[in-house]
Amino acid sequence: MPENMPMKDFVATGRAMQKRMKRHRRAVDKPGPLVGSFTYLKENVGDFYLTISVGSPPQHLIFTLDTGSELTWTQCKPCKVCGASGGPVFSFNKSSSYVPVPCKSPICSQSLGFSGGCGNSTGKCIFQLQYGDGSVDAGYLSVDTFHLSRNMSESFVFGCAVITIETVPIPISGIMGLNAGPYSFTSQLFSRNANLPRRFAYCLPDRFLNLNAEGTMLFGEYKIPTRMTQYTPLVPPYGPLGDLYYFVDLEGISVGKKFIKGPVMNTGLELGGTIFDSGTAVTHLMRPLYLQLLAEVRRQTTHLHPFAVNGTASDLCYTVPLQASQLPKMPVVTMHFRGGAELELGAESLLYAYGYDNNSIVLCLAFLSTQTSLSINIIGNYQQQNYWVEYDLESSSIGLSKAKCPVRS
Repeated sequence: MPENMPMKDFVATGRAMQKRMKRHRRAVDKPGPLVGSFTYLKENVGDFYLTISVGSPPQHLIFTLDTGSELTWTQCKPCKVCGASGGPVFSFNKSSSYVPVPCKSPICSQSLGFSGGCGNSTGKCIFQLQYGDGSVDAGYLSVDTFHLSRNMSESFVFGCAVITIETVPIPISGIMGLNAGPYSFTSQLFSRNANLPRRFAYCLPDRFLNLNAEGTMLFGEYKIPTRMTQYTPLVPPYGPLGDLYYFVDLEGISVGKKFIKGPVMNTGLELGGTIFDSGTAVTHLMRPLYLQLLAEVRRQTTHLHPFAVNGTASDLCYTVPLQASQLPKMPVVTMHFRGGAELELGAESLLYAYGYDNNSIVLCLAFLSTQTSLSINIIGNYQQQNYWVEYDLESSSIGLSKAKCPVRS
């Protein structure tokens, strides 16, 4: 890659991210805020990561932030089938507070958001996770201490993976599950701290202007340091008796002044709906809505000479000169949610770098058509950039507030 290319890092990021685009993974006094620092790394192909310490003595691990997953897990050693990611690995036999969950534990017989059961030969409770890209992680359900701040440590149930089969190795330890399941990181945190407000928020730096900049994640008692936040309610099938994903009502999408009506609200994964998922890179839309968005963006950008990259999912792309230092001017795309909350997307949240040749850089629209058997819209982290996104579980709502990330509370 040319050293004098102004967009060099942005291009490297986009090319790496393509590999991950198809992966979905689904105290009496009030304590102060729990603040996590996280970053996006260009070699980490599409996700944001939080560093946290686990065990006694503490071992520093790197977790993907994933509001679409329940079980928090890390690669462990010694391992049976070791991952090739190169990220920090948890040495469970070096932690004095580590305890594997036994088969007799009620967890082993519960219906959870992940596959579990009893390893008869070991007497330990096991788990298995399989992702849409073919990756598999399996091992033992375990308990150990997570060090959340200087003054707060808690014991959490998590997965200690001793079998890791990766299709796209990335330098992380594992995944931090943040959905509404009973064994997600957030559910366990709030159940162990009754006086901690049941909410969390993050602000994702964009890949174009703030690549590798640190962002902030907040849990519990905090104040979002920005202007008024707009909220949209969480809707069925989200809820105690429903699904574990964070469902909202997407009313429509505007491209400039042109409004495209959203899908009719349905109440099941098989029938539709919209979720926020920090563990998915770009937004996936149900095909009818996707095709309308594609056509309107193409119509309003004819001056940029749009084209499709044959044989790929990149249906709308543009070229800019190799020495370009700015993204092309795009129409503002706004996602409208029930209650008035909006995601207003500029070029940095609409375009990713597909590749380059000797003369130009290819930029493509960072939206895809849903291809899985689950006909739902998935709001990915690319479209959540430069916003505070708050999951207020006490009021069953998601808050959106435009911001310049990274920020400090």
